[in-house]
Amino acid sequence: MARPPSPNTVNFLRILSDPQRMILLAAGEGNISRGFENVLSLYQHAHNQGFRPDMELSSLGIAVNNKQP
Repeated sequence: MARPPSPNTVNFLRILSDPQRMILLAAGEGNISRGFENVLSLYQHAHNQGFRPDMELSSLGIAVNNKQP
C-alpha cells in the first residue's frame, strides 16, 4: 500500500498509464523528464494567471504565440 502524500516529498515513484507516458513524451519531445518539467512550467504559468486546482480546465484560455525570437 502506498504512503499518503506529503508536502515534504522529494522523490516519488509512479507507474504511468500509456496516455500519461505519451503526454510526457510529447511535452518533452521524446524525453519524459523534460516533458515532466514542461508540464510543471505550464501549470506554473496557469497558476500565475489565476488558475486554481478547483477550477474547470475549460476556464483556461490558451493563446499560441508563433513569433520567432
